[in-house]
This record gives sequence, structure tokens and C-alpha cells, in this order.
Amino acid sequence: MAGYRNASGEQMPVKEDGARLHRDERGRWWVRVGRKNHCVSVQQNASGQWDVRLDGVSDQWVYRGLREELMERMGIEEGVGNHSLELRAPMPGKVLEILVEEGQSVEEGEAMLVLEAMKMENVLRAGTAGVVSTIGVQAGSAVEKEAVLISMAD
Repeated sequence: MAGYRNASGEQMPVKEDGARLHRDERGRWWVRVGRKNHCVSVQQNASGQWDVRLDGVSDQWVYRGLREELMERMGIEEGVGNHSLELRAPMPGKVLEILVEEGQSVEEGEAMLVLEAMKMENVLRAGTAGVVSTIGVQAGSAVEKEAVLISMAD
């Protein structure tokens, strides 16, 4: 016999109000809200998104934690390659320290500048190997998002 269970799989008492989860004998899941049943399925696809279907209507969901939410608010995309010859400010802030000099060779990922934003110190790193050609800011300078901080030559 099918029963109503909560998200942890524990048996739930039957009440007229509230939502209940039910699995029928064919293996389909149903959510009962009040006196109406809704067929529901949730599956994670290969890209990590969740395919959520309710009564045959599909939607794609992505789980994001606090870190991802904050990065989106600041306009930072994680995992996006930065192979530019320009080091740009990912957010507005204040330049605390410049770690390189003009004419200096740097490797990909090497620390180049410290930017304070939202009361946090952020170390900005070289997106590609090269030689520092121009430093367009000074320590103590306030910068806007996307401002060119350091330019490099191949």
C-alpha cells in the first residue's frame, strides 16, 4: 500500500492541510497539496542541472550555494578563462598593493595586484604569461569595475 512520506522518507500523518509526498505502486511520485494531487519528478542531468517536472511541465534548476550567489552579485564568473593581456578590475574597489613592476615577466596565475572590495582583500592574478608593459593605477587608487589595471605584452 502506498503511503505519504516527508523528504527524509519518514511516514507522515494524514492531514487535510499542508503538502504530502506519495509514491504509487508504479514508482511515480505525487505531491498532495490540500485535496489535489500533482505528479512530480526530479532528475539531475549530466551538466549538473536539475530537471523538475510538475504535472508534465518541465523547468531547469541549478543549485547554487552562498559562494556562487556572492560571486554572481559581484559580477565574477568562476571557471571562465581569462587569457587577456589586460588585468581588469572584476569589481569596484581600492588598489591596496601592486606586486609587479613594468618590464617584469610574469607567469600565468602569478599574483599581480591586491584589490580591496567589500572589505575583503582580493589577489588578482595574471590570466596568461607575458611581460608587464603598463601599470595604469597606483596603490590607494579607487577603481571602477572593468577598469584596466595592468597591461601586458606577449
